[in-house]
Amino acid sequence: MTESFHEITKLCETWWGKMADNTKVDQQRFAEQLLSLLGWKGLAPLEPRKHLAQVSCITYMLRGGPQTVVTAHFVMPGALEPPATVAQQGLDYCETTRLIIAEGPSPQADYAFITDLYRSYLYDARTGEPLLAANTPSEFRREFGDTRARGGTRGVLSKANVERGSLEEVRRQPRSQVARQLRQWCQHWIETLAGDQHLSEHLACLAVDRLLVVRFLFEHDILKRSGWRLRQRFSDVTNKVFSRDIRGCGKMLTSLFHDIWLDWKAGIFSAEPALNAVLAKDEVTAPLLREFALHGRSKFGLAIILESFNHGDAAEKARVRMVPDDNEERELYLAKQTAATVDKVHIGIDIADEGYRAIFYWLDRLVDLYERLEVDFNARSYQAAPEPDEMDLFTWSEIAAKCPDALSDKFQHALEQGLTVYYSTPRQLRTARLMLYLHLISRYEQSGQKFTAFPRIDSIFKLRPRLLEVDKKWIYTPPAEDEWYM
Repeated sequence: MTESFHEITKLCETWWGKMADNTKVDQQRFAEQLLSLLGWKGLAPLEPRKHLAQVSCITYMLRGGPQTVVTAHFVMPGALEPPATVAQQGLDYCETTRLIIAEGPSPQADYAFITDLYRSYLYDARTGEPLLAANTPSEFRREFGDTRARGGTRGVLSKANVERGSLEEVRRQPRSQVARQLRQWCQHWIETLAGDQHLSEHLACLAVDRLLVVRFLFEHDILKRSGWRLRQRFSDVTNKVFSRDIRGCGKMLTSLFHDIWLDWKAGIFSAEPALNAVLAKDEVTAPLLREFALHGRSKFGLAIILESFNHGDAAEKARVRMVPDDNEERELYLAKQTAATVDKVHIGIDIADEGYRAIFYWLDRLVDLYERLEVDFNARSYQAAPEPDEMDLFTWSEIAAKCPDALSDKFQHALEQGLTVYYSTPRQLRTARLMLYLHLISRYEQSGQKFTAFPRIDSIFKLRPRLLEVDKKWIYTPPAEDEWYM
C-alpha cells in the first residue's frame, strides 16, 4: 500500500506539472489511473450532470460491496480551495465541494470523494459531514493512506478496505468541536453586523437565529401548504449569492422572512425595520448567506446548536448541559388531571434553576398528557353515544363541543396555555427562544400532527421575579420533624 501511495504522489505531481496542457481526455486518464492504484479497475464515468459542467467534473461510482457506495469526483486543477483555508474559516465546504454534494449523481451514495489530484476532500454524503482532507499529494498519503488514529485501518479509499468497512471506521469530529465551529462563525457575524452595520447586539443575534431557524425548518417536512414554494425561494436566494449577479439577494431574503411571519405566524420573523434595512443590502447579505451555505447540514441538529451555547459563564454552561431532574410534585399534578381540568393545566419552568432541556422535557410531558386524555375522552364519548347507525350531525357536534381545547392542536395549547418560562438574562431568553422553535419543528415532524401555524411562543417567556412561588414554598415551609442538620 505504501508503494501505491508513492505512485499516487508521482501521478498527481505529473498531472500538475503539465497543467497548462491538460485536456478532458487527460483528466479522465489520470483519474482512472489513480483509482486503479487504489484497486478500482474497469470503471466508466457516469453521465455528467448539467449543474457540474462549470467545474468540468468527471464522476465514478465505486461500490464497496453491498453496503457502501462512494462517488469519486475529479475536477480540473484550481477548482478546489485548500482544505486548510476552509477549516480556518470554520466551514465545511468550498464552493465547488458544496455544488458537488448538492448536485451529486446518486442520492444513494454514502460517501463522496472530491479531488483535483492535488487537493482532496472526503465527505459523508448522507449528512454532509467532512471526514478527511488533504492540501497536497503528500498530505493525501498521510491522511488517506495511514489512518490508524482514525479507526485502525490503512488506505481508507482502497477497494479492499472499503469493502471491509474502512470508511465506517473513520473517526467523526466530536460534537463539542463542531458546536464550537458553529458558535465561532455565529459570533463572528454577530460582531460584524453589530460593528460594521451598527445594529444592536439583540438584532445582530436575531439575524443569525433567523438563519438557523430557516435552515432547520426547510430540512424538516412540516410545511404542507406552501412549504415547497418557500423552500425553493430560500434555495434561489442561496444560489444567487454564488452567482456573478448578486443584485436583489438582500430583498429576496427579507421578503422570505416576512412571508414566513405572515403565512406561518413565526414571531421570530416579525418585522424589525432596522434589521430589515441592513439585510436588504446585497453587500451584507451576499457574504453572510454564502458562508452560511458552506456549512454542512450535520451542524444544524438540535444537540449541536444547543451545545454551541456552551461557553462563557460556568453557571450558564451548566444550564446548557443540565438534564431535567425528577419532580414528583409536577408528576403527581399531571397524573391527577382529567378531561374536565386539562385545559387549565399549567407548569412554570425556571431556566436559572432547571436549565434549557427542562423546557423541552415538560413541553413533551404536557403533550403526552393531552394524548393520554384524548384516548380516554374518545373512549368515554363513543361508549356513551348511540349506535353508529343512529348518530347524526348533531350528535357529532355535541361530542366535539365537549372536547377540551387542549386535545385539538396539542403543541399550540401546551405553549400558549400550559407553560411559562422564566428567564433572568437576555442570553437565556435568546437561547431558550431559539431552541424552542427548533424543538417544536422537530416534534411536529416526529408526531405527524398537522401544522397550521407557529404558536405564540414569545408570550410564554417572563422575566424571572425575585421570588417565584416555588422559592416562597421552599423558604416558608417549616422543616420536617425528623430533619437534622450537621
